[in-house]
Amino acid sequence: MKALLKLLRCEFSKLKRKPLFFAAAAISALIPLCCALFLPEMQDFASGAEAVDRLMSTLFQLSAYLLLMPAVVVLASNLLFEEQDNDTLKNLMTIPVSKPALALAKMTLLFLFSIAFMAIGGLVNLGIVLASGLEPAGFWRLFFVGIGQGILMWAGALPCVLLVVLLNRSYIISVIITFFYTVINYILGTNDFFITQPFGFNPGTLLPGPLAFRWFFQYLDTSGAQMTKLMERISPYFVTTPQAFLVVVLESAVFLTLIALVYKRQSC
Repeated sequence: MKALLKLLRCEFSKLKRKPLFFAAAAISALIPLCCALFLPEMQDFASGAEAVDRLMSTLFQLSAYLLLMPAVVVLASNLLFEEQDNDTLKNLMTIPVSKPALALAKMTLLFLFSIAFMAIGGLVNLGIVLASGLEPAGFWRLFFVGIGQGILMWAGALPCVLLVVLLNRSYIISVIITFFYTVINYILGTNDFFITQPFGFNPGTLLPGPLAFRWFFQYLDTSGAQMTKLMERISPYFVTTPQAFLVVVLESAVFLTLIALVYKRQSC
């Protein structure tokens, strides 16, 4: 554990040379800002609670799916192979540094990045609500739901990170597959067949798109006839926080183990 913490500290120290990380975290504000500035329905709020709900819903349903998951995989490609690219991995192995521990430190950094991504997006939404002169009622509850959404998206990206390691720096192919994986999860996350499955060993539970939707949607405002009908149809299939994070823990344990093993077997 001490060695892992030292490696994580080293990874943090490298971030000052990686503006890509800071740029990727900053894009979490992109979709909420665009919606607030350019969509009329996002500019006329009846109350602060409605403003918070709409803006955070945008963060959950667009930024987390379409921006965070691909960002995690792209940054993983950069992190996992920077030592090979700079021809410094052999030097690290003579210290010695365990390759599985090195891989896990990098994945932990991406875990923290995912949390920061959603936190930045949430705080930008808070700024938009306050700038509108409204009281941000219910913000902090949804803010922490957003943090959980970031963790779910990090775990959901791990299969693609494993693919990056297996392909051994085939960045273009990895990014293409990640793009399709992201789009598919986004589509399945709103598909009735996948979001109306019971909790268990099925795609509606194991895939990050449907699982995240079945968890965070219960925290959003459901007033209005259309939303009421939707809630009546899908609420029996919502997953609790313990259920959602049980799946996250189990899946991340499996994929982190595979990532570490594959990374260890690759030559320096």
